[in-house]
Amino acid sequence: MRLVLDANEYIFGLGFIRKESCESILEFLTDNFSSNSISICRTIVEEVRSNLLPKEFHTFIRLINLFTTIDEDFLVPFERGFKYEAMGLKEADALIAAYTEWVGADALVTENRHFLGRNPNLPFKILNAESCLKFITP
Repeated sequence: MRLVLDANEYIFGLGFIRKESCESILEFLTDNFSSNSISICRTIVEEVRSNLLPKEFHTFIRLINLFTTIDEDFLVPFERGFKYEAMGLKEADALIAAYTEWVGADALVTENRHFLGRNPNLPFKILNAESCLKFITP
């Protein structure tokens, strides 16, 4: 399964304030990185950087280097981002949605972007860590 994990998955999985489901999804993906594909864009990396301590951010970088490379935001076609902005999304939210579509992800895993799910025509699912784990584990 191809996934985009939003910044909060990494922040709550590695940061000072942790959420068990976020820790679990990172652990599962680390242990099963060959059966899932993870994509990440620069905006997500920068949000993680601003919310983790340097040691935690170093752990994050090591983690993502296991299963992906960082895509630069400018690679996402402007039209895709504009499409989501026209739906009323803020610029950063529109970029994350456009990026998720652009990489062909099956799902955006997030703890706080569920408002995207109000649009039934999205080309990807919106899942939180707990529901994603149920979806991808055998």
